[in-house]
Formats: sequence, C-alpha cells, structure tokens
Amino acid sequence: MINKTLNTKTIQYSSGLTEALLKQKIEGIFKQSNLTFVGKFTSQNTFEAYDKWTYIKWYVPNFKRKTAYLNGEILASEKGSFIDLKSKPNPVIAIFPILTLLIGLITIVVAASNNTSLVFGGIIIAVGILFYLFGMFLRNRLQNNFKKHLDIEKV
Repeated sequence: MINKTLNTKTIQYSSGLTEALLKQKIEGIFKQSNLTFVGKFTSQNTFEAYDKWTYIKWYVPNFKRKTAYLNGEILASEKGSFIDLKSKPNPVIAIFPILTLLIGLITIVVAASNNTSLVFGGIIIAVGILFYLFGMFLRNRLQNNFKKHLDIEKV
C-alpha cells in the first residue's frame, strides 16, 4: 500500500544472459553518454540509475534533484539471470500529491458552506492528482528507457 501511495514500482525481468554477461551489458549501457539516463554499479550485483532531467535546479546538500530513480539487482538462476528493478519518482513528486489531497479535503470539509472554498479545495485536489500522474510518467519513462536497451522480458 505504501509503495502504491508513494508511486514506487517493483518489477522482475528475466534475461537469457549469464549474470556476468548481463552485468557487462549494463555497464556498457551506463558508459554511453547519449542516453536519457545515467547509472553506476553500487556493489557486485546491484546498480542504480537516474534520469538526466532535474526537478530542482539548484544544489541542496543531501536532497535528491533528479526526476526519477531506479535501483536494480542482478540475480542468477539456472536458465539465465533475473533483474529486480525498483523505480520511483523524485520523493518531492511522490509526497506532494498526498499533501495536496489532504489539504484539499480539509479545505472542502472546513468550508462546506462556502462555494469559493469548495472550488478552491477541488482545484487543490486536481493539482494533487496531476502531480501523481506526472510522477507515474517520470517513473515509467526511466524504466522503459532502461528496459529498451536490454534484452529482457517481464516475469
């Protein structure tokens, strides 16, 4: 429930390549500079990738600025290998819809007799829904761009 609310998606893909060959292929993809994402291996079989688009232009220490993030782990099996992918939008894009929905609902409940406040609350809720959909778009964009460069199938 929390993953759905925060717009996080976990998918497992299978590949006919061995674990070492799949890792080499992913490293080769990360070395390309003409892609819409960049990435690196964080340990032996885990990697992270993020979109080149930035959500926040200015530098803030310890604050995620990219629009979407993807974490993956390569797992070996007898038929080839698997990749567990977890993709999510920027935390601000994931939390903002929740806050705007709550503020919109509170505005509507508090101002049940005032038509102007009802319209304002409805607009706030609509903005929250649009931000949730925007987060889904950014998450899926990164995930699909990553998947496009590998020969993998959804399990």
